[in-house]
Amino acid sequence: MDYYLLGYIISGVVIVISVIIALVAQVKVNSAFDKYKDTPSSLNLTGAQLAEKLSEENNVGLIVRECQGKLTDHYDPTDKSINISQSNFNSTSIASQAIVAHEFGHALQDAENYAPYKTRQFVVKASNLVSRMLMPLLIIGILLQIFLLGIAGSVIIYVSVAIYAVSVIANLVTLPVEINASSRAKDLLVRMGCGSDEEIVATDKVLNAAALTYVASLMVSMAYFLRWLFLLLMWRRD
Repeated sequence: MDYYLLGYIISGVVIVISVIIALVAQVKVNSAFDKYKDTPSSLNLTGAQLAEKLSEENNVGLIVRECQGKLTDHYDPTDKSINISQSNFNSTSIASQAIVAHEFGHALQDAENYAPYKTRQFVVKASNLVSRMLMPLLIIGILLQIFLLGIAGSVIIYVSVAIYAVSVIANLVTLPVEINASSRAKDLLVRMGCGSDEEIVATDKVLNAAALTYVASLMVSMAYFLRWLFLLLMWRRD
């Protein structure tokens, strides 16, 4: 039995399954958000006001601003800003407070020099850099194929394996960082008085749905890495 070929085929199946899970995860995120976007929070604070209050109470200097789109909320460590999407900036909903508190969790990680967060920042930058190199390297591979024949195949395969290896590492370090930010968000909200069963359950659903998207991303990157790895093993064997 050709185990390398079998692994290559199985990795292809895993890619399809992973993409389906990623799509389901995104649907769950939107579903959880839509379910609680109109449910008012007991804090009665807009997303912007919550970010400012959290910043003040935790002595973390932040820029709070609105950004375009839906569920595009993010913390930017380059200028220490929390960027809140249009759907959350002026909303006093439970969904809004969960997402804003999560992003503030990242601000706390940055302020505390939380090691996994700093590691993720470095790995993600490396992953983005390597990804940008993919197209030029593939062009080089095609030129080598034209002028030197068989070399291109090895260049493309090795480059792809390396890129997806970095992507897997980036997703591996991202997952615990996101889980920690969600845990911090829940603690922050409870300390501020969001202790009702409804708010706790709603916050869990919103944040857990978001976490599933990172799990799906990890699965997709691992599946692609394995696929290229098995292709490399088959190529070297032949």
